Amino acid sequence: MLLTDSPVFAVGMMIAGLVAGTAFYYYRLKKEGLPGIAAIWAALLGSVLVLPCAKIGYLLHDLFANLFDGYFDEVLSVRPEHLSFIGGCIGFLCGVMIAGKICGIRAGKALDLFAAPGCLFLFLARIAEGGMDTIGTSGALENPWVNFFPLTMQNSWGDAYLSVYVLEALTALCCMIFALKQQGKTDRQGLIFEKTAVCLLGTQIGWEMLLQYPYVRSFYFSFVSLEQVLCAVLFAFFVIRGCVKTRKWWPIPVMLALLGCSAFFQFLRDNKIEFIFNEGWEWLAENVWTISNVAFILISIGLIAVGLAALRPKRAKKTEKV
Repeated sequence: MLLTDSPVFAVGMMIAGLVAGTAFYYYRLKKEGLPGIAAIWAALLGSVLVLPCAKIGYLLHDLFANLFDGYFDEVLSVRPEHLSFIGGCIGFLCGVMIAGKICGIRAGKALDLFAAPGCLFLFLARIAEGGMDTIGTSGALENPWVNFFPLTMQNSWGDAYLSVYVLEALTALCCMIFALKQQGKTDRQGLIFEKTAVCLLGTQIGWEMLLQYPYVRSFYFSFVSLEQVLCAVLFAFFVIRGCVKTRKWWPIPVMLALLGCSAFFQFLRDNKIEFIFNEGWEWLAENVWTISNVAFILISIGLIAVGLAALRPKRAKKTEKV
């Protein structure tokens, strides 16, 4: 199938995601005996905040880039490649919390109930990237291990591209199921949302590494994308916050080590570690793409495990009766 650029499809899927997520959130609120109008407020406020937050997130990149060239043509642009997906998500979550405040629902409770509907919204929003040309795809695959739609797409010259946006969509769907299964397993408000966020962010760091470079959201003079950095910063925030609450400190150095490994394999894939590709390392040079991609997947799994461990409360020690 050819890569497409269909704004109608993209906008349609975004609207479908908003409607489906709002309806699901309304249902969950009513089931808990809470005012369902909070879902309508969340949709309205989130829709208002999502664009400016997505733009502000991208401008972190744009301002950094323009320290070098002084060219600000992207400041007012609302093209998809000039917006931050993670920044938009933060804006929508702010709308959810404000809506909860208006309707007398605590932020932690509102976010917990929104975790699964939010993942449903993300699922359809990621599918929308199928109508945004090559934004959600990898670079051209020389020997694709899968070569069928929707996991891979082809351009008019027959080049195959991995549909990373499909993997991101499936991840959101899995996280929705995870969030639903967490319901009733904890008394601490906000924990379900935090666990779901850790799973999404941990996998997104890996998916960002698969996207094609030079990527439209890369930092200036860098192979690291803006979204990748934002995901890592937010992931670290949740891990450190969890460690402070649970008094477990080992997840922090493990997390940093895994993030360091991800940077190493990113350098390796982009041929920035030249001495490794000297004589005697031909096999590594020929298979660097496969090796790095497998590493990205394993690192994402490790990050999720560390993140969930950081959030998991310590078990109370059993006291023996004398």
